Amino acid sequence: MPHHSELENRVKVKLFLADKYIRLARARKSKPAKSRLYRHAEHFRHQATILSRGLSL
Repeated sequence: MPHHSELENRVKVKLFLADKYIRLARARKSKPAKSRLYRHAEHFRHQATILSRGLSL
């Protein structure tokens, strides 16, 4: 099992990636591209949520 600091780093990275994909989605004009990028962002946010549950244990 990863150390506490490793989990914190992974959560930060996942949230950073989610923010990145949100920024990319806002810059797109095409609706399919926007929705694809928003889905990626949501995926990373979900992963960060799951990892943060491991921090609270």
